[in-house]
Amino acid sequence: MRLQLAIEWFLNPDHLPFIVAQKRGIFKKYDISFDLIEPDAHYDGLGELLCGNIALATNEPLHLIEQFDEKLLSLGTFFETKGGVLLKRSSYEKLVNGQSITVTTPVCNDKTNAIGFEIIRRYYAKQGFEVLREQVRFEANGFEHLRHMREGADAGWLYFYNFEGIEAQHLGMDVLYLDAENAGFANFSALDIFVNKPFYHANTQACENFLSAVREAIVCIREEPQAAMDDYYAHTKSEPSALMDEVLHATMGCFDADFASSYARELPILEFFTQIGITDLEPERFKTAFLN
Repeated sequence: MRLQLAIEWFLNPDHLPFIVAQKRGIFKKYDISFDLIEPDAHYDGLGELLCGNIALATNEPLHLIEQFDEKLLSLGTFFETKGGVLLKRSSYEKLVNGQSITVTTPVCNDKTNAIGFEIIRRYYAKQGFEVLREQVRFEANGFEHLRHMREGADAGWLYFYNFEGIEAQHLGMDVLYLDAENAGFANFSALDIFVNKPFYHANTQACENFLSAVREAIVCIREEPQAAMDDYYAHTKSEPSALMDEVLHATMGCFDADFASSYARELPILEFFTQIGITDLEPERFKTAFLN
């Protein structure tokens, strides 16, 4: 069966299981003809999925809440890293001194801005400082956080440690990593596989075969990391580099070969968002977006 999956960003190591499954013939073994689609904008994949134009999409679990729709079904979190807000150390004192900062982000709306601000507020509160909402300005600039930070932005949101965190170190940028551990919130720096719910129920076996193929690919990545890296470079037609090698190594430990659709696993994210007032989505309704 032909399955199309739209990713949430440009193709990068976070999507390695799909590349390995394609390159190693794992999809073919499960009778899947697979197409991977790169979006023009962050929400494109979810939009196409809800319209029924594609079967599958990846995106951060926060968008299941922020963009909740009865047709969305999470098939599980296949990837998880540390992440949140990446702040230039030189900009830290701005907020302490009552000044303002600019945060670059791929998506700029009231809900995502509120989440980004809350991470910043909680981080500074743990240091004994109060940050006001008007001190933090969000700008939608696309996905290239580090480029915009080097050009003047004070911070980037949402960053993934395995990608932007590693790249910031490689570039010698002096940054602070505001994440779930040091700011105190339920981690959502992760990627779920989403499916159109009517499509899943009409094609359950094909969807389950797809999940089995992805899990098998993750096992291959764990067992043969160098071969997986070679698959990545071959698929992307890119030359190996020290930076990408570092990113790939950091990313390969973020995949979960036992991922599954789980309401209990993602409920803490809903509770966090409810606590800060960006959603009134009821737990029972949220539960319908999972198989278990």
